[in-house]
Amino acid sequence: MKELLNRREFLTGNLKSALGLFGQMIIPTIDQERTFIRPPGAQDEIVFLTSCTRCGICRDVCPVTTIQLFNIESGAKLAGTPFLNPNEIACTYCNECSKHCPTDALEVPENGMVPPIGIAKVMKKNCIAYQDVMCDYCIRACPISGALTLENGKPKVDSDFCNGCGQCVTSCIQHDTKGLYVKALSSLS
Repeated sequence: MKELLNRREFLTGNLKSALGLFGQMIIPTIDQERTFIRPPGAQDEIVFLTSCTRCGICRDVCPVTTIQLFNIESGAKLAGTPFLNPNEIACTYCNECSKHCPTDALEVPENGMVPPIGIAKVMKKNCIAYQDVMCDYCIRACPISGALTLENGKPKVDSDFCNGCGQCVTSCIQHDTKGLYVKALSSLS
């Protein structure tokens, strides 16, 4: 019976064929785990890299200026593509970037539910709640009900609800050593 290729396999195979030997060298590096975070609605990394025209519209329409573009020092395959760091500027999930993307490299699914971009992790050594100081700034800032809760006075992230927006991180009153950070989903172990 003939097997059907999924979109990733199709694009990967065609990209490797089109690029020949160079494709054989670059595709494995694309498949490596990434530690950076793409904007909401980003497709699978290979699909994203082949779809993104590096126009910068997503960055330009971001109302909170959290979207940045990789520069050439980041490497040719990433140069000009968008990323964000919700640990510095939280993403509001307004989806303006997806709405304005001319190629659907960023897209809002038909059901309107944009998948998570990352997940918050509690840094117990930095979180003052773990030093028995009453604090719930991160809980109050979290826009997703149930994503971040207090358990015995200490914050706990529920990965089933957390979307990685970073609101909890940017609201943390610890200035130099935040009590939470957002990690890219693809870099989780």
